[in-house]
Formats: sequence, C-alpha cells, structure tokens
Amino acid sequence: MKKHILLDYLRLIRPPSAGSTGIIIIIGYLAMMGSIDLLNLSVLFIIGIFSHIFTFVLNEYIDIKVDEKSKFLKDKPLVSGAISKNHALFIVLISGALAFILTIIFFWSLFPLLFFSLALLSGGIYDIWGKIIPGSDVFIAGGCFFGCLFGASIVSIHFTNLVYIIALSVFVFIYFCNAVVGGLKDADHDSLAGAKTTATRLGVKVENGKMLIPKKFKIFSYALELIFIILIFLAIIQPEINILHSDQYILQIIILLLIVVIFVTLYKFLNLDDFERSKLYRLFALNGTSTYLLIPIILLPIIGITMMLILLILPTAWLLIWNFILYGKIVQPRA
Repeated sequence: MKKHILLDYLRLIRPPSAGSTGIIIIIGYLAMMGSIDLLNLSVLFIIGIFSHIFTFVLNEYIDIKVDEKSKFLKDKPLVSGAISKNHALFIVLISGALAFILTIIFFWSLFPLLFFSLALLSGGIYDIWGKIIPGSDVFIAGGCFFGCLFGASIVSIHFTNLVYIIALSVFVFIYFCNAVVGGLKDADHDSLAGAKTTATRLGVKVENGKMLIPKKFKIFSYALELIFIILIFLAIIQPEINILHSDQYILQIIILLLIVVIFVTLYKFLNLDDFERSKLYRLFALNGTSTYLLIPIILLPIIGITMMLILLILPTAWLLIWNFILYGKIVQPRA
C-alpha cells in the first residue's frame, strides 16, 4: 500500500520530464563559456528539478476539472482522488520555496534572482490562466527562456549573442512542444472542456476518433519549426561555434539529418487521420528528441565532447529510467 501511494506522488510530480528542466538551466550556464564547475552544475540541476515540480504540480492542481473530461486521464493522482488537492498545493509551495532557497544560498545576486523569479512567475501564470488567456503558451516558453538566462547569469550578466540565440531557441522549442504537441495530445478532451488553447482556437479537435487539423494550424506548426531551424543556423555561424565554415563535416551531416527527421515527423503527425494516442506519442518523442539534440551538438566547440555527451544522454536516460519505474514502459507512459 505504501509503495502504491509513493508511486502516486511520484506520478504527480512527473519526474520523467524533470531532468529536461534542469538541463535547460545548465545549457544557459554552458553557453556563457564559463568554467565547468561540477558543484554549480549539480545545484542548477537540482533547482531545475524543484522548479519542474512547482510548475507541473501547480498545473495538475489547476487542471483537475479539465482532466476529468478525459477517460484516458482518469487514473491521474488528483483526478482519481489518490492524492488530495491540499497535499498537491503543499508540494507546490515547498518545491518553490526550496528552489528559491538554493538559489539564494549558492547564487545570491540580483540578476540570477531576477531571472529565476521571472521563470517561476511565467510558469505560474501559464498554470493558472493557460486555458483562458489566448496565446498563453508564451508564458511557459518564457519561463524556460528566463531559466536559460538564469543559468547564464551566474557566470556573467554580459550575455553573448550565442546566449540570446540559444535562449530564444529554447523558447521556440518549448512553445512548439506546448502549443503544437500539447495541443494535439490533449485535443480529445480540451475541446470538450472548453479549454481555450492555441490548438483549439485554431480549430483542432477530435470527432468520432478522427483528427481534424485545419490548414492554419499546420502553417503555424511549420512556421515555429522553421524559426527554430533559423535560430540554430544563426548559432552555428557565431564565431565561438563556427560549424558551418569549418571542416567538421560529420557534425554538419548529423545536423542536416536531424533537421530532416524533425520535418518528416512533423508532417506525419500533422496529417494523421485517426486520433491514435500511442502513434502520436511515438512521433512526438522522435520529433522532440531530434529537436533537442541539435542544441548540445551545436555547442560542442565550446563545451567539449564529454559535456556534449552528458547533455545528449542524461535527459533521455533520465526519462527512460523514470518511465520504467513509474509505468513499466520506457517510451509511452500514461499521462
């Protein structure tokens, strides 16, 4: 019984994706080309974990009524009643407090505190009003943007062009994940619950098991991916990176292949006829992984092969291990 309750709490805080939040902050730190301090990296990662718990549990707390509309989400800890709303709210408060305490202890300075506060504030605004405010995906993406700048600001507040480009890349990536991927994933119950997400506002819905994806939503999705690729191109021509004008042909080929995978998978899930959640998840995973991999790969010239491999392996290994622990599957967890 105790094990079952523990699993419910772990499912509430959603640790599989927590590693990615920590990595976003670390990427900002590394993009500033500061010395690689293992203590700083570790603390930043832990702050990212607590920030993730704050944002995701608050989102679960606010979205209970929306989630109750979907049969697929009936086993979620708050929807099923396995965990009380008061306990969830306590987790939100304690995780936010711990994240701030660590930031104050290790990175006591105006700008790190400012950027970190903006990151949590943006995430909180999305959680509370995300289903109501038009274009609210900008807030969750903005939280990650400020999280990236928070990591960079502990090195210096004199950000390089590369830092801004990487932070904007993260912004577009998260915006896409939330507005496009999240919108399609939840299309079956968001429209029923009257949620005003970007996807529902652009006409995405599910009727009798069929996906209805309007042309305007497809154009919107392709535009976001194109903006991301343009930012990646701008990053690789920065003097400290300079992959495009070097003899690093293997890197150039890998980058090109990943871009191809990104657009092929995007085309496939935007043109599905049936709402097949398992197939959608597989395509989302391949698209998201390929998109993320571009960032550590282009940073290779300044972070080195060891750190690049850590950034490549850690989020995926973290995700797969936690998925297996919580759901018995490494690829397709329950919501």
